[in-house]
Amino acid sequence: MVGPHSHMETISHQQLVQEWDAMIREHGWANLADNLNCESGLIALGDKQLPYTRNRMTKETLCYTISTRTHYYDYLREEMDIVGLRFTKLFLMPPLWFIGLLLRFAKVDKAFTINNFGLSTNLFPKDSKASQWEEVVSKVEKSNPNHAILVRSINKGLNPSEYDALIGCGFKPMFARNVLLFPFKPIEQFPKGKRRQILRDERLVEKLDLRWESVDNLNDEQALRIANLYDQLYLGKYSQNNPRFTPLFHKECASRRILQYQMLLDGDQIIGVLGMIVVDGVSTTPILGYDHGHQHANVLYRIITARITRTCSDNNFHRHASSGANKFKKLRGGVTNEEFTMVKTSHLSLWRRLNWGLIRFMAQKIGRPLTHKFET
Repeated sequence: MVGPHSHMETISHQQLVQEWDAMIREHGWANLADNLNCESGLIALGDKQLPYTRNRMTKETLCYTISTRTHYYDYLREEMDIVGLRFTKLFLMPPLWFIGLLLRFAKVDKAFTINNFGLSTNLFPKDSKASQWEEVVSKVEKSNPNHAILVRSINKGLNPSEYDALIGCGFKPMFARNVLLFPFKPIEQFPKGKRRQILRDERLVEKLDLRWESVDNLNDEQALRIANLYDQLYLGKYSQNNPRFTPLFHKECASRRILQYQMLLDGDQIIGVLGMIVVDGVSTTPILGYDHGHQHANVLYRIITARITRTCSDNNFHRHASSGANKFKKLRGGVTNEEFTMVKTSHLSLWRRLNWGLIRFMAQKIGRPLTHKFET
């Protein structure tokens, strides 16, 4: 059980990657997340190892974290409904249909993605060198001559050296989303207005007679409940194109310490959850959920995000807060950064290179301004 402070013991990046790979090898993606159907493994970057995913073209709708088509077509259509653009979508359906057709003809899902955990946000180990990226990209290009090479989750706030190294390797940036970053700062040093918001959210735990508990191992009942709470938010409220993690995924990630889980309890009932991953002092929280039927459901998201902020403050973590609820996060200290998927296609056929170029153009000239305009 944890009190007002949340000190966290994390594992090294190397151990994290090895545990992740061992989990997938033992259970297979079909038993961990049924829409993450891809080949995966490890690849060396200097003396470090990174996870990769390798896709084949399929008619199956895959999760957006491994499918460019899902990210830039299926997810876009759902997002337009979420932000209230159902009427506008009627006028955009012809170009959207064209985009979907183009993505399929361009075989965008025939891709090899470096440093891809299949999570909403990928974090990068520190101190990688440009020469190491050149070496790994050359190796991937030779062994996968018909696959586009991608690197997700690159932003200049956290990854300026990786961005420059990949540009030097011939990658081109493709706008993906706006994310919120919280550079490390103790809560006590936040600007007064933002600090007041966070502390007000924290006090709700005591006011509503709730409590936080951290867990290293989940039993079957807890894992099932956590999977349900995540599904209520990410699949029910947001999109079915998010990863569909199974209870087994949560049990394995907890026991292997891949994710650090904290549960919000009302009595003995789990009503909220967060699962945090940390790489070299940078955290992100790909697992978050709460009970939408609870009597205090309207404040549970505030309580959980305040807990994330407190955990990062107590452990000196920088925080990658991913995307979504961006205005809410800005009020509590988040700084907007554009995030890119870096794309290398120079080794592909002229036809596929031209199609990828058009896709990048539309992401930059259509997706980017729409994202900024309708950011929620």
